[in-house]
Amino acid sequence: MTIINAVTIHPRSGEVWDDVLKQIKKSTEIMSKHGAGEVRTAVVAIGGGQTNDVVVVSEAENWTEFGKIQDAVYGDPEMQAALAEAGKIATWEIVTAQTLEL
Repeated sequence: MTIINAVTIHPRSGEVWDDVLKQIKKSTEIMSKHGAGEVRTAVVAIGGGQTNDVVVVSEAENWTEFGKIQDAVYGDPEMQAALAEAGKIATWEIVTAQTLEL
């Protein structure tokens, strides 16, 4: 089963857009370095109140692999620094889902 992790990022204002994108680029590079698969970034183009939010999606093979990736990503001092900076310019929500075999 594949585990899908989606982080929805809400910029605090339009003035911080470029800074938000720089932080996302740095964070996705760290995620990839630690084994997150299929890291993709998308902006919500049509979505009411969510328009201009950015969604970062990544995958892991299973829960064990997901846990290893999360431990590595959030234990990385570069990611900790990036999150501290990002908290000044954006908020975020994380949703993690497991694919179903139907």
